[in-house]
Amino acid sequence: CTGFKSLLLEQKMGVPFRSFGDTLLNDRAVATVIPYIDREKELENYTSCTAIEAGWVWNIPLWNRIGTGYVYSSKHATEEEAEAQLRKHLASNRMVVQNAERAEQAQVKHIKIKHGVHVRSWEKNVVGIGLANGFIEPLESTGLMLTHECIIKLISTLEMRDGHVTQFDVDIFNHAFSEQIMGFKHFISQHYALSRRNDTPYWKEVSGGITYSP
Repeated sequence: CTGFKSLLLEQKMGVPFRSFGDTLLNDRAVATVIPYIDREKELENYTSCTAIEAGWVWNIPLWNRIGTGYVYSSKHATEEEAEAQLRKHLASNRMVVQNAERAEQAQVKHIKIKHGVHVRSWEKNVVGIGLANGFIEPLESTGLMLTHECIIKLISTLEMRDGHVTQFDVDIFNHAFSEQIMGFKHFISQHYALSRRNDTPYWKEVSGGITYSP
């Protein structure tokens, strides 16, 4: 559980990491929190995702603030460009309440995303869980689901046959998790492949770059 660093599984055990960069281009994020101006209007009971120039923006209304950020492709935007695009969005009419001063004053944090998975989740006496094992960009909250499912699978494996675990059990565990995360990868990829948006180089590339008119 050492995060993207994967101190045990990758660094100590030497299990190779397989990147998803061939199909999922979003490898960066810029995140911030902003205060409410009108909580009665802005405290919505759902999370929203909005497509912008080189990725998408999440908006998570919490009780005392809004958590928001921009997941994007570094191939299509620099950190400076991404930050400017996020601030532009936060001041736009896509927000429930528009306020340029709030958008400009927001303190942002830049994050590098390591999306992919290790070729084996369980190696000898080490099991990678969460970010230490694998990650898909945060669309649809797949990271939470994968962490939960990995823990449940591990507990189930350790409880079978009074704790007697063989290499067969380890292989089955690795296969099951690999199938699950690859399925999620394809699921997330479909969000882009089926998009009708093609107004920027990013959206043209992630949607396949070809548009057929009926």
